[in-house]
Amino acid sequence: MQSNEKTVLVTRPAHQSDHLCGLLTAAGFTPIRYPTIAIQAVENTAHISNTLYQHSNYDYLIFISANAVIQADRLIDHQWQKTPSGMIAIGPKTADTLDQLGLKPAITAAKPFNSERLLTQLPSDLKQKKGLIIKGKGGRTLLAEQLQKRGMTVDTLDVYQRTLPNNYKTSHNKKPAYITITSQLALDNLFLIPPRPIGELKQQCTFVVFSERLARYASSLDCQHLLISHGASDKGLVSAINQDKKR
Repeated sequence: MQSNEKTVLVTRPAHQSDHLCGLLTAAGFTPIRYPTIAIQAVENTAHISNTLYQHSNYDYLIFISANAVIQADRLIDHQWQKTPSGMIAIGPKTADTLDQLGLKPAITAAKPFNSERLLTQLPSDLKQKKGLIIKGKGGRTLLAEQLQKRGMTVDTLDVYQRTLPNNYKTSHNKKPAYITITSQLALDNLFLIPPRPIGELKQQCTFVVFSERLARYASSLDCQHLLISHGASDKGLVSAINQDKKR
């Protein structure tokens, strides 16, 4: 196997890797597309349809990801008749996806684009308010729990699920110097479908992660070299790798 200190394994879902790969290429790196998560739509049940079509009954619609926006829009058949003033995006990518549908978020979480940061941007007293968190199956419950503590009536709606990709084979012959990890599941799945022996990955590669929380999780799995992104974004990942290479 050839070794290349500028090779970066990109674990984003296949349909969401173009932007990051483009940034890496422009910065002089060699991206290897190796999706460890596939996004799969959920069955459109009566509960899901009814909840989405009644979205105007909520004071806050909180979208946890761009995928949540895309799948909810598909399930509601693009019929966003009346959106609440409290439409919220977990980060800029989610906000951009809403904008493309003509839905302007009132609040976009600031860096590092996570639930903790979003909570600092919301009122401490949310009594008499109703919120709908639109997300994928699984994931963290922190946001819902904290909003309920502030008095909000919170419903959650799973509009997609994350699965292992059907085809995760790669034709490259270079071992990566860096591996980008944007979620705990992306890391878990990487070790289920490793492109190289797991021990080799953990000892020799630098895992570039979205947050300190993810870094702690990766460390608990014995990943030896960790790099925390400058914000939970593609630009943040590339910036962190660039600075690391200059050391």
